Amino acid sequence: MANVATTRVGVAATVAACLCTAAVGGASAAAPATPAATPAAAVKVTTCTKGPTAAERVAVFRAGMRTITGASRLSVRFDLQESVAGAAYHGVQAHGLGVWRRSRAGVGKFAYRQRVKALARGSNYRVYVQFRWQTTKGKVLKRTARRSKPCRQAAPLPNLAVQRIAATRIAGSPDRAQYAITLINRGTAAAPASNVKLLADGSTVKRAAVPVLAAGQTTKVLLEARRCAVNLTALADPDLLVRESNEADNSRTTGCPVG
Repeated sequence: MANVATTRVGVAATVAACLCTAAVGGASAAAPATPAATPAAAVKVTTCTKGPTAAERVAVFRAGMRTITGASRLSVRFDLQESVAGAAYHGVQAHGLGVWRRSRAGVGKFAYRQRVKALARGSNYRVYVQFRWQTTKGKVLKRTARRSKPCRQAAPLPNLAVQRIAATRIAGSPDRAQYAITLINRGTAAAPASNVKLLADGSTVKRAAVPVLAAGQTTKVLLEARRCAVNLTALADPDLLVRESNEADNSRTTGCPVG
């Protein structure tokens, strides 16, 4: 018995937002098979396509299992995991995933294919699949889990970082200062227009626009705000709207450069 479902995934920066539709269709139930001596459970990537548009970036994962003695229903559950630019995998929430898919009663084998669309460039995707064997009354006889190999959507990404924070006094305004924040794109792709947030002594004092930055390009952002007393922190892309190869180097803190 085989089924197929489709999930659509849309990713902005490191936050996943999903709009999903599922269409499930299956062949008629197979006749009960003789239980295997060793129950089988496996998952694999059957399709992994790349492309410049979201519609072209698709992965299909297939999970299959065999029955065991005493089992009436076989079930699988798919959970999608994402790794951005080689970082640790984390779960991706999506409608149609994270739910149990059950076979018809009495089948000897059960397979389910999960299609995931609109994968983000620069990420790797895999599924963590749980398998469950149950009796006619719903008692769980056995559980196991498998991880698939990744579907790799390798692509260049930007990487915004704060290089330097400088400040000068403003004549005639002892409580104000002129700040200069130097930002760089350390990535291998252009960074779209974004913004930078300045904090003085731990409190946000101002935001400023950051223009498009080509790979390796720097820019200096000037802004006027209240004078700091202890320290300054500048945070590039504070709302995580730019998908980057490294989100851990977006901020820089320095002692207050004006007394």
